[in-house]
Amino acid sequence: MANAKDITGENHAFLMLGDTGSGKTTQLLTLPGKKFVYLFDPNASLSLRGYDVEYEAFLPENLNLSAKSLAKGKGDVSPGNNVSDVYRQWEEDFQSRLSDGFFNDFDVIGMDSATTFLDLIMDRILSINGRPGAWPNQDDYGPQMIAFTNVCRALLGLGKTIYMTGHLEMKQDNLTQRVFRKPMMTGRLSTKIPLLFSDIFVTECESTPDGMAYRIQTVPDRMTTTVRTSFKGLSPYEDVTLDFSKPLENQGLGRIWKDSYGVS
Repeated sequence: MANAKDITGENHAFLMLGDTGSGKTTQLLTLPGKKFVYLFDPNASLSLRGYDVEYEAFLPENLNLSAKSLAKGKGDVSPGNNVSDVYRQWEEDFQSRLSDGFFNDFDVIGMDSATTFLDLIMDRILSINGRPGAWPNQDDYGPQMIAFTNVCRALLGLGKTIYMTGHLEMKQDNLTQRVFRKPMMTGRLSTKIPLLFSDIFVTECESTPDGMAYRIQTVPDRMTTTVRTSFKGLSPYEDVTLDFSKPLENQGLGRIWKDSYGVS
């Protein structure tokens, strides 16, 4: 029988949510250990450039660029091959690495970002259903949600620190008219997926007289309820501004990790 007092808890599952340019991807570099990242955002590699991070990029291709109408059967005919199989290519890559034990050599596995990865899944589903480039129907979203949920569960089953980035969107409650922020995910995924992560932070940045300052929100508030942390003793907002003239490991989010486990 296991006992909770024996849990070291050094493997966390981070979901980093924020606007473009708020420092989500860069904080990955502060975590200790060997890192591997799947990139689905065409700009993410620029944030990692020059640092010791292994990665594989899966970017959109063969997209249907024809103008479409929501009316059935109306729209321009695309002259090209619009079968998007990037998600299938990623799935084959991931399964191959699982079978080969590739991830055993890494401490941190990243996914950047959930937003663009969901788009790749939907591209594939629309291609399978013979409607590439069309507006998704209600029955397209279900397979997308199942695929994404299973990917997250598989990642968390690796026993590694998982680092996933994502974005926020503004919503308004139809009954109370209250405006709030939630993860930019399909349907109930915005509630269901965060349940799988140990630490959900919102990244922010602002201009100061000394330059750009970056921070993470560590506790929920009235507008942003999808925030939590398994680290003890954090301030509601933690400064994670980085000094790029020094090694990034153990700065920012890495500093929080180090202080929590007493690592020198």
